[in-house]
Order: sequence, then C-alpha cells, then structure tokens
Amino acid sequence: MRFLAITSIFISLLTGCALHNYGDDQFQLRMAAHGKDIMWVPTRVDTATQMLALAQVKSGDIVYDLGSGDGVIPIQAAKRYGIRAVGIEYNPDLVALSKRNAIRENVQNLVTFKQGDIFVEDFSSATVLTLFLGESLNLKLMPTILKMKPGTRVVSNTFRMDSWIPDQEVSIRSGESTIGALNETIYLWIVPANIDGAWEFTGLPNLDKTSVRFIQKKQFFDGTIAKLGSRPISFEDGKIRGEAIQFDFETNGKKYSFRGQISGSQISGILNGDPKLNVAGKRLK
Repeated sequence: MRFLAITSIFISLLTGCALHNYGDDQFQLRMAAHGKDIMWVPTRVDTATQMLALAQVKSGDIVYDLGSGDGVIPIQAAKRYGIRAVGIEYNPDLVALSKRNAIRENVQNLVTFKQGDIFVEDFSSATVLTLFLGESLNLKLMPTILKMKPGTRVVSNTFRMDSWIPDQEVSIRSGESTIGALNETIYLWIVPANIDGAWEFTGLPNLDKTSVRFIQKKQFFDGTIAKLGSRPISFEDGKIRGEAIQFDFETNGKKYSFRGQISGSQISGILNGDPKLNVAGKRLK
C-alpha cells in the first residue's frame, strides 16, 4: 500500500466504491486518506509480486520501494527471494505498521523501513526500485533515477515517466477486491549508461582511430562516425540496456552491426557477431 497522486484514474476508480480501513489493531488508515501531497490507495500482494517478477529480482539484489505504505513490496521481496529490501515512507504510523507486518511475515531481519521524504533520502544503492506514486512524482524523480547505476531496474505500477519510454510493459488483472476488478499496467525501465558525447574508436572497418559522436536520449541514441576525407557516416536508433549497447551502420556499401558493453569511459564489443572483429572505444575529454 502507498499514497498516490490524485488523478482522474483514481477518482473514477474510487467512485461508488466502499472505503475500507486498512492496518492492524494498533493503527488503521482509511483508503483515499490524504497524505503529504497525495492520497493513499492499497497495492495488492499479487500486483507487488508481479512487479518484482517483471524486474527479474534475483539473489544479491537490493530492492527500494519509494512511498512504501504498509511495506507490502519490501516484505514480498524478502519473503519470496530472501533478499534485502528497504521501504521509504513519510507517514511514521505506516512505518511502524510496516515493521509489525515484517515481524508477522518473519522477514524483519531482511527488511528496513525508514521514515523520510523520498526526495531527500538516499536510495542510490538500490538494484531494483519500485514506485506507485503518480506521474508527476515519477517525473520529479526521473533526473535522480537516471543518475543511478546503469542496469538498475525501475518498476512503476500504473504510472509512466513522461518522455522516458518503458523498456517493457505488462498488463495485469488484479482480480476482485474491495476496490473492484482492476486492469493495471506495470512498467519497467533499465537505467542506461551515459554515452552522450565524443568517443574515439579503434577496430571499425576501413577506419583507424575514428571519432564517433553519440547523441543520447535516455536509452536510445543516434550518432555520426567521422571518416577522414569523406562525409561522416550517420546512424540512428541505437539502443542501450543498462551497460549493453548496440547500433548498426553502413560503410563502403556494407552493413555492420555492433554489439558491446559499456564500462564507464570504455566501450568494447564485436561486429556482426564475429569475435575476430573486435572494436574498442574510449570517451574523449
């Protein structure tokens, strides 16, 4: 469960639905209650588990849930995968409820719940980040998320992130509940490495030390390959997935496909799937 921005989606969803209290014998919160900036709507356990599955959570991951409510996502991450998970929640009563819920599920040694502001707290150590906040809050978080370690998986329930196109989206039916049958969509983004700018490459066909300029927009990029004495070679629709990079280009009438890995200021890979055609790049200052 967590708080959500008030949108027409949830206004229509709540219309005509009985509003129930959620919690335990020590604290209860009414659905659609107002929080710091947003209102509270529960996340179902089956939705939480599908969000974790979409992120392909595995051993060694650290899950952070922003606006963690009663702690359902961190608790399910710990319970199902045996991994560490952290929830950041502004409401101290919900933080206390989350801790009690973790004890009830016997995962209190794996989960941590922090009372704090998601725009202030540090979640940079996450390998998986989960959200159920609202598009405006997602948009506000986006610059910080894009600075996270390449390969970090970000999953949002219902809400997109403006111009950042999801790498994957899945429609799910969460079934009958106190708020009715819901058809939800969950979105996955993989934080891309930053390659924007000028690079020097070796190993490109018929080109010695070659300047390549990438123009990056989130996980997509276009580029130009400088060719001495000739017009630059342009290419489009390159793709980055975490630290994996791919792009296609043509020179001297032959098509090439580059697949490689980004490691900070270095890129290495091969052409056309041939391990003999090694290509290496380094970022120019």
